[in-house]
Amino acid sequence: MDEGRYRFRNFQESDYPAEARVAAQINPERPNTPEEIRYWDGLLEVPPFVRVKLVVEDRSAGEAVGFGHLFTPPWTFDPRKFWVGAEVDRAHEGHGIGSAIAQAVLAEATRRQAVCLWSGARASHERSIRFLLRHGFEEKRRVWQSRLEVGSAVDPPDRTEPLARAGISFTTLAAEGAEGAEVRHRLYELSVEASVDIPRMGPYTPLSFDRFVEAEIHRPGGLPDAFFLARHGDRYVGLSNLTRLEGDPEGLEQDFTGVRREWRGRGIASELKRRTLMYARTHGYRYIQTFNDSLNRPMWAINERLGYRKEVTWVHAQKDLAVDPSLRRPG
Repeated sequence: MDEGRYRFRNFQESDYPAEARVAAQINPERPNTPEEIRYWDGLLEVPPFVRVKLVVEDRSAGEAVGFGHLFTPPWTFDPRKFWVGAEVDRAHEGHGIGSAIAQAVLAEATRRQAVCLWSGARASHERSIRFLLRHGFEEKRRVWQSRLEVGSAVDPPDRTEPLARAGISFTTLAAEGAEGAEVRHRLYELSVEASVDIPRMGPYTPLSFDRFVEAEIHRPGGLPDAFFLARHGDRYVGLSNLTRLEGDPEGLEQDFTGVRREWRGRGIASELKRRTLMYARTHGYRYIQTFNDSLNRPMWAINERLGYRKEVTWVHAQKDLAVDPSLRRPG
């Protein structure tokens, strides 16, 4: 990197619009607003989580053109395992900025005694894939970013009546009362149990209850009336929720669909998904977007039957770091 033209500096509040712009160059299908990025930063900066951002600035323009990230993923929390990334404005690629950011992020990870780094890139962006491989990352899995065009979606069968005979009823977070303490705790307990089997880069670690409320109930784009719940008596046994795409008023995001283990295989997830489609149609949304791990074949099968089609494939990769054996924690 030409240090006469570019320099590192600390991230500033005024950098959020530039960060959103650069991120949208990398994933234009899922634009994030500056406000969304700021919100999730706030969640990730609460101890024990770690969130570090680096900025490369074009000296002459005084503009942020590169961003480095290092953070502990809250759902796979380990104080020595980090998700890292380097994002460079397309107009400034080829000037060594990405490599300089990678070196700075690695130095920060080493300072924090990291044992493992995770990162990702679009499978179709050969430059990014080569960058990961060159810096010692190894592909571990793929994640599909898919899209359902609401107008052409397949009408799935309505399973309400047969499930009712099994004692399953359906409701929404809005109907249950999103601000109710008992509702929140029952939802939290369901989410923790249903999340265990989601494929991830690392073992699942649940959020604290308070962080869960911030991440799932108070999140940007939250729609309590599109947060569908399956219940058996007073117990929630399944959920599927939509959120608004803040960067596109025509789109929704399918956030999470999960069912308790003992209730799987009965069509509950399919019925919850059907209700998300009906919501999108009723409220005039054009499409729904979601992410699906390539290892989660049962959920992808449901999505595919509805009409979801793969739009972007993301490579998730891992780099194991050699550390002083005396620093390794037991177990």
